[in-house]
Amino acid sequence: MVMRKALVPVVFILVVLVFGCLFKPPAEVRFSVDKTLVRPGGTLHVMVFVNNTGKVGLTGATLVLGDDNFQILQEPKFPDLLKVGDSVQLVWILRAPLKPGVYNLKLSLELTDELKRSWTGFYGQFRITVSDEAGPPDELKLNVEAPSTLKGGETAQINVTIENTLEVPVDLRDISFNLMDGMKLLSADALPDTLDANEKIELSYTIKAPYAYRDGYISVIVKYSLSGAESSIVKSVPLKVVWRPWEEDDETLQTAYGLRYHWITDEYIVDGYWMERYNSTSAFNGTDLRNLTLKVIGNAESEFQAAQAIYDWMMRTYSFGDTTSTLEPSKILPQDRISYAEAQILMTAMLRSVDVPARIVTLFNGTNCTLWPMTEFYTADGWYVADIKHGFVGSLDEYLASPYFPKLYQLVTRDGYRIVAQSPSSLNGHEHVDVTGDFLADLEDRLLRIVTERLKPELRSKLMIVMNNLDENQRLYALFLFSAPSKEDLNRVLSTYSTRKIEQDVKTMYEFYRTMTWSDDFTRYWKIFAGEVG
Repeated sequence: MVMRKALVPVVFILVVLVFGCLFKPPAEVRFSVDKTLVRPGGTLHVMVFVNNTGKVGLTGATLVLGDDNFQILQEPKFPDLLKVGDSVQLVWILRAPLKPGVYNLKLSLELTDELKRSWTGFYGQFRITVSDEAGPPDELKLNVEAPSTLKGGETAQINVTIENTLEVPVDLRDISFNLMDGMKLLSADALPDTLDANEKIELSYTIKAPYAYRDGYISVIVKYSLSGAESSIVKSVPLKVVWRPWEEDDETLQTAYGLRYHWITDEYIVDGYWMERYNSTSAFNGTDLRNLTLKVIGNAESEFQAAQAIYDWMMRTYSFGDTTSTLEPSKILPQDRISYAEAQILMTAMLRSVDVPARIVTLFNGTNCTLWPMTEFYTADGWYVADIKHGFVGSLDEYLASPYFPKLYQLVTRDGYRIVAQSPSSLNGHEHVDVTGDFLADLEDRLLRIVTERLKPELRSKLMIVMNNLDENQRLYALFLFSAPSKEDLNRVLSTYSTRKIEQDVKTMYEFYRTMTWSDDFTRYWKIFAGEVG
């Protein structure tokens, strides 16, 4: 009997030794900061090296700050998939506290893998002194000169100066850039192997801005070695990219939008079925609308800002009803009261008039393609949705994670509707393109990404625990629920409820409502879930 008891820990040790890889962390993670002395409200950089040593690819990384006095100004873009054996260096830009003092900056990293599992247990800790007397690094000085503003598609020169302030040489290992999404590095000077004592070098780099709006920072990271000890220095500079397609020529627009360019130049807004139904044409002259639209959008710096300005103007200008009397933008424009369909047609025409690719998207039940009209407009970041009836303007993924999409989803998956983009050329009946796949492809992953971004970092693991205990249909219903409330309400409720209660309530509500016809606004079900209604 004694021997049998003694065998238990021995067997356990053998299992760990043989199958230890099952308990092995999925990555090697190293934290560093570029400075421990910083001015009040100044910036510092947290650098996190992630080496995938696990068995599956990694898809995301979340940095959690243990001190609310620090603020994350810009997060890095994680690779779409960090394969096993690959590594990446991520740089977070932080704003230091405004009040001088000594702060204990505790950091933790949460990794997500392609099996949708979350991994924690990666920690860093640094003593940060915030003082008005903070100065530059003692070893190397790094300076970056770049324009503060660029136009979309414009190229610019970035000048980097590295100065060795020491009396001994420094070995330069590498220089890299953290650029904004879509920005490209076109040319670069070679980095010398060594920087002699008191030597200064100047390097030149050429970047090209994307045909898109961007507002953030670009960072330069220099890795070096001194007496065998590896170190690095980072410098970030603010940069804004503005993209005003209405100021560009046709050649630039075709380069920027590619195959979507025709959504600017198409003559008609909706197809022949609409024309027959309403005895009206949707032909329009963009030149006639352009001057008005330019006044409406004012100093907009992107397609989204232009669309938001048009939406706001329409809310001030019109009252809305359900009776559609014309499809012609020039006849819709002078009215006081218009239908939601007329509003979407006018908005689409106004966007096209200022060279923004735009189209009408509707539901199609096999006969009628005038149902649930919305405007989609294209940007370098994908399609955006303007749903005037529901007061929504945002990206397609944000629309999927709105309270209004679940009803549309039910009509498509349960009742056989299709989502189509109006693409008329001859006005001969139905002329539209099926875009249902654009809305439904990888739906769970897209919703999960948006909901996760809305949650506080410390609640994201809690969400994943719940999701892993639900089946496929329950998970989607849960994501519809969690997409409906405000960000504040979502965090409040998920922080209050236990994972067991959240899981059980989701299952109960799904079973009760799954065969019913859903409301147009899923906020109704969230209020029931949150206990706000009886």
